Order: sequence, then structure tokens, then C-alpha cells
Amino acid sequence: MTRSSVVWVLLACPCCATSDGVDSGRVPSWRIEKTTNGWRALRDGKPFYIKGAVGWNRFDVLRGCGGNAVRTWARKTLLDAAHEQGLAVMANLPVRGERDGVDWEDAGQVAEQQRRVLAVVEEFKDHPAIMFWAIGNELDHIPGPRTHHPDLWKRLNDLAIAIKRIDKHHPVMTVVGTGRFERKVQQIARECTAMDLLGINCYGDIDSVTRLSREYWPKPYAITEWGPTGHWQVPQTKWRAPLEQTSSEKAKAIAQRYERYILADRTHCLGSFVFYWSEKQETTHTWYGLFCSGLRTESIDVMQRFWSEAWPANRAPLIQRPAIEGFSDPRSVLLQPAKTYRAAIKVTDPEADPLTITWDIRPEVEIPPGSYAGSKEKRAQPIAGLIREPTRPRIDFTAPKTPGAYRLFVTAADGHGHVAYGNVPFLVVDE
Repeated sequence: MTRSSVVWVLLACPCCATSDGVDSGRVPSWRIEKTTNGWRALRDGKPFYIKGAVGWNRFDVLRGCGGNAVRTWARKTLLDAAHEQGLAVMANLPVRGERDGVDWEDAGQVAEQQRRVLAVVEEFKDHPAIMFWAIGNELDHIPGPRTHHPDLWKRLNDLAIAIKRIDKHHPVMTVVGTGRFERKVQQIARECTAMDLLGINCYGDIDSVTRLSREYWPKPYAITEWGPTGHWQVPQTKWRAPLEQTSSEKAKAIAQRYERYILADRTHCLGSFVFYWSEKQETTHTWYGLFCSGLRTESIDVMQRFWSEAWPANRAPLIQRPAIEGFSDPRSVLLQPAKTYRAAIKVTDPEADPLTITWDIRPEVEIPPGSYAGSKEKRAQPIAGLIREPTRPRIDFTAPKTPGAYRLFVTAADGHGHVAYGNVPFLVVDE
């Protein structure tokens, strides 16, 4: 293949109509090509800039906000649901890595995994929602001191070649994180020549990652996971608990990163998938989800403004970091067991909607050894009876009797499907 023109055409087959006008009698044709102005994706000959999110539900909200794509699993229910909303799918294939017990030296294991993956491709290669096949997610990442197998990228390239033998109509990619990024991208460029684009997961380091991608990766890329500052990238308390941004701080960071680094790269970046179009436990139950308790956060408003060029008619509340009186530094809030303290929050609503405020206290979540992306974490539950009148903006609360690490959480809902949130970590010490 040449860098000057990479073309992928999908075969025609009957399908239902999509909400954005795709012919109901055929699958859309996709192409990735390099022009004099850089790389771009085309659907049915028209430029397609990826305005996507990572998730498995709320596809109607995604489409209503102006999104046009979703990164999700290659499963029929998800593909059908995405297609019903007119969303193109970057389909995650079930490729496991060394952190899941795969031994790339074991020819039998490698062959069996390839068989399973190709069966999925064979099943869905003519589904009208498919846009790209994604071979694994951050397969080079192994929790702990180990490094990945030296032939990892060659193995993934072999899998890409095998996929293309049975499906010549969809581009193939792999997705990487940002650890040792410069060296990694150079190695992938050498050993993954069958990959048509690169997927990159990044957070607070998106500026350097996009620059290095343009420098060392000779093909286009998509930002396949991005959002607030990662829990490993923020300041920590004295007991090593990361300080989480409020929902408003996250929205501001997301707006800046999208405008400065994703939209700004029109030569190599095909678009992005913001993370996470749902809710999940990872460090806290609020860190990465763009929804909280089923409600939309301010970050979704921000993405709607970029995707549709208009703010929603009703917007989420804006919130400042909650504060416990007597402690100006959130990195060193040390409380005594069973002692009473006071906390307060400042929150406003753009439409002056009345707000329902809810406070709770939860233990800090313990991260089990070998946990990856929250996979082994259990969401902490609120401790009952510690907060007096937990629906007021200013509260009195009693510190837990048991020494240890905790967080004081607060949410503010506007009654129109939106919420703001924040939390402050504290340590109960028996002095």
C-alpha cells in the first residue's frame, strides 16, 4: 500500500436506514486517504470527522449531542443500537494480552485467539455500523515491573494481516497508551505495517502525544480515549490519595484539550472518542464517567457545543471544589475520629434552576494488586449517619470512628437531567 492513497470500499448489502441519510439499501463505503492537506476519512465519498465517545449505552443522547461515532465492543446488540442512531462504530475485537494470561510464545494460544477474533470479524464484517476494527487495547501494558513480550507488535501485525484476508473493506488498527510513547510509536511504525491507523489513549499528556504521533507515525491516528486528567497525573495527598477534579474543572480541561490538540491537528488526526459515555469505578465512582447517577455532567454540554456548534437549551450546574473548614490545603486534611467538622460547597446553575444537593462520606477505594483500569475495584458505599442535614450547601459532619482514608462527596442536581459533583479526600488519624 502507498501513503498517497489508502482506499477501503464496503460491499453493498441490504440494511436499514440511518438517521443521517445513509442509503437504506447498502452499507456505506469508507475510505481513508492522504491528500495534499493530510489524512482524512471519507464515508460515501464525503469527509467524515470522528465526533465520538467510548461507551455501550445512551447512544440516543450521544447522537442528540451531535456525535457521529462510538467506540464499543463488536457485539450484535451494540452494533444494532449504534446503527439505529446513525453512529459509526470503532469495533473493539476480543484480543487479550499478557495481563490476561496470554503467552505470545505459545503457538496454540496465539492460534486459538486468532480463531476467536476472526470468527467475530466474519460474523460482523457486513454490519452497516462497522467503521474500524480495533485489535486490542493497550496490550503492551502489564501491571507491575514486567515489560511486554518483544514480539508483541509483530503478533498484532500478523493478526491484522489475517483480518484483512477475510475483510478487505474495513481499516484495521491497534490502540496504545502513552507509557514510553516515543519509543513505542517508532517500534509500531516498523513492525505494524499492516495497521492502517493508530488509536491513542491519552489524558493530561495529550499535547506531547499528538506531537510525537505526527513525528513518528507515518499514517493517521485517532484519539481513542481521552478526557479529564488521569488519576496518576494529578497532585496527591500526603497519604497518596489523588485529588480529583470537580465536574466543572474536568469540563474546562476537556474543552481546552479538544480545541488545542484534537481539533487543531487537521493533517493526521481523524477525530476522537471522549471517555467515558457512561459511569464506572476507577479510583472513585465519579472520576471518568461523563454521567453521574444517570445524569449528564458539564463535560457533555461542552462536547455538544463542539459537536453541534450550540450549547444545550438547559445546561449543567457549575461547582467549585468542596472545602472542609479549617483546612486550606486539600492535600493535608487530617481529622480526628468521631469529631464534628463543617464543610461547604459553592454551586450555581446557568438557568438558576433550584438545585438538589446531596453529601456522603465513603472509604477510599483500595486498589487490588494487578487491577487494570478499575477492573478489580469495588465501588465504596456511603457510610450512614455521619452527616446532619446532607441536602444543604453547608453541613456539619462527624468523622468516622475508624482511622483511615475517606472522601467527602457532594452532588448538585438541577432537576433537568444534569448534575455537578466534587469530593475532598481526608485522613482520620488517632492522635
